[in-house]
Amino acid sequence: MEGDRDAAATTQPGCGPTDSWSGQGARYGATMPELPPGLHPGMRASFILADGTVFDGELEWARKGWAKLRGEAGIILINSAHVAVIKPLGPLAVEDEDETDADLPRPRSNDRATLAGPTAPGRAWADDDLRRLADAFLDHATDAELAERHHRTKGAIKEARQGFECARGNLVEDQISPVARTWVGRWRKVLAKQ
Repeated sequence: MEGDRDAAATTQPGCGPTDSWSGQGARYGATMPELPPGLHPGMRASFILADGTVFDGELEWARKGWAKLRGEAGIILINSAHVAVIKPLGPLAVEDEDETDADLPRPRSNDRATLAGPTAPGRAWADDDLRRLADAFLDHATDAELAERHHRTKGAIKEARQGFECARGNLVEDQISPVARTWVGRWRKVLAKQ
């Protein structure tokens, strides 16, 4: 009887022996790896162990690091710590679909992808955008409106406005921020083209 008990005991990597097939080793601090999601009762699968042994059959249950498989050789209890590959022999359960993908609309053949223009706040300003911005400054648009319209931050619009006013001669360079001073030359160049 004592020899049968030793034969039934298994060794977990880094955990020491377990008491029996019931998985009582957990009370000694042994942790068993959980089986991957997607396994469900009634599923047919091949369990390939690390040593290359293959067990095929219908999964009856999987819990606490063990799987009960009914196959041609009868009922087999498989410790998931020794499993290298689980290969489903049929379709996986529908509920195993990734939740992040489930909420996304499925693409259709008549839907065409459209590329949106760049909207990063730190992207370079094109001369045409600066001309439109200058017209908006002259029309007394607020920084918040322009930031939303041009997909920029209010701070970036404020610095551009100070550089614009300095280039027009309404402000002295000593009165504006160092960042706004970098805009003065660019504004003079853009305004000279108009």
